[in-house]
Amino acid sequence: MNTKQGHFPVWYAPILLLIGMALRASTFGDPNLHVDEAFYHTVGIAMHHGALPYVDVWDRKPWGLFFIYYLIAFLSDAPLAYQLVATAFAAATAWIIARFASLWSTPRAGLFAGIVYLLWLDRLQGFGGQAPVFYNLFMASAALIVFRSRERLGAGEVPAKAMAAMLLAGIAIVVKPTAFFESCFFGLYAVALLFRSPIRRGHLALHAMSWMALGAAPALAISAWYWLHGYWDIYWQAMVLSNLEKPEFLYASTMRALVTFIILAPIIVVATLSLATWRGDGRRFVLPWLAAALLGLLSVSNFYMHYSLPLLVPLAISTATFFQRRIAGPVALAALTLWSLQTSHAFDFEHTRQSKQAMAALVRAIETHDHGGDLFVVDGPPQLYVLTGHRFPTPLVFPHHLAHLIEKDLSHLSTLGETRRVLRLRPGTVVMPDSPRQDPPNMEVIDAVTAYVTDNCRKVASIETPDLLTSAKMNVWAECRKQHAAPRR
Repeated sequence: MNTKQGHFPVWYAPILLLIGMALRASTFGDPNLHVDEAFYHTVGIAMHHGALPYVDVWDRKPWGLFFIYYLIAFLSDAPLAYQLVATAFAAATAWIIARFASLWSTPRAGLFAGIVYLLWLDRLQGFGGQAPVFYNLFMASAALIVFRSRERLGAGEVPAKAMAAMLLAGIAIVVKPTAFFESCFFGLYAVALLFRSPIRRGHLALHAMSWMALGAAPALAISAWYWLHGYWDIYWQAMVLSNLEKPEFLYASTMRALVTFIILAPIIVVATLSLATWRGDGRRFVLPWLAAALLGLLSVSNFYMHYSLPLLVPLAISTATFFQRRIAGPVALAALTLWSLQTSHAFDFEHTRQSKQAMAALVRAIETHDHGGDLFVVDGPPQLYVLTGHRFPTPLVFPHHLAHLIEKDLSHLSTLGETRRVLRLRPGTVVMPDSPRQDPPNMEVIDAVTAYVTDNCRKVASIETPDLLTSAKMNVWAECRKQHAAPRR
């Protein structure tokens, strides 16, 4: 394998950062970019006020993701904080991709591979702070460490940085569990190298067990904390049982997967063209890594486009051999860039302006008509709780957990039971869409809330509220704690 390509230019790092910022600048400050990251951001802020994930606010996402947002909230509660940190993570991942690819191609080709990664993040809904935007950096770093350690491992030596790689993989797992499959590949690759080396089998087994322990350590530590504090049943339901019990919607998942494949097709084509001249250890490492990432994707019952983001790292690296061609390489990058930008959200500053206005109007309507009592957001923006200073009336804060039929009773709480409990407390303000946003909707929850607001509240605002993928008219029902009841409409 050709690794004599010279020093990798340090100044490529700011280039990738500037490209990442340019591609994401239009989203900066958007308070309602995507419901997922708005929720993670909300939980991160709430953790600063004592909220405990899974107990006070429920979800099936691992603790590590919420901890990242908790750390970000030290910087600021503003959405710009997580968006800038996510941009830095994306650029750093692109840098690792470029460094990795340049081990067998030219530095310029590596840079092109990093740029492709940044371009396609937006196309696959990685325009903000989705989980893979963060954990891809841990996985890419672990992969680079393991790969660069291959000669020493093959000689029977175990460098300390190999231990760091396994810990990085373990951290990735507590941000997104599907990283388990890639982590297993890295471990097995290192074990295979040691197995072929002159190392004694007893020492090999010891190293393998220590690597497994390091990889499992973050998840075990978090699990132990919940067990020791008496929350094991809730934690187990969130992390394991809720994922096993979630019903599958095969048709919708298949359609989303087909669209994702079409979006990835240009990169796949360039990566396939690279195979003609790509030889050596790089190919023997990256292609199985890609297969492991694909296995992680297939392990999830219901597919959403951003689930494919982990594939981007090995796919982008796979394009580098083609990009090192003197003329065809730059031409291919130019074509990929033009194709990507035509259908991306980059430079859509108008959307962010509309989103800010809508969220400000919602907050203003809630605060103007707040006469006491809880705020209850049903199938609406969860960040309204922190933006208006209200507590969570239920752990089921994420819109889907109450309003989507696929999420019915998957937590340790009954969705209808929780809805009725909150309504018995007579929330003073309720925010819900004009019509159900989820497909299929949980109509027993929606009907219960609709009956409450119709009998007890007054509609004070109806505001079109966009996120980057959808838009819905949000109704603010207020003054619900007053003694008079509005006539049924």
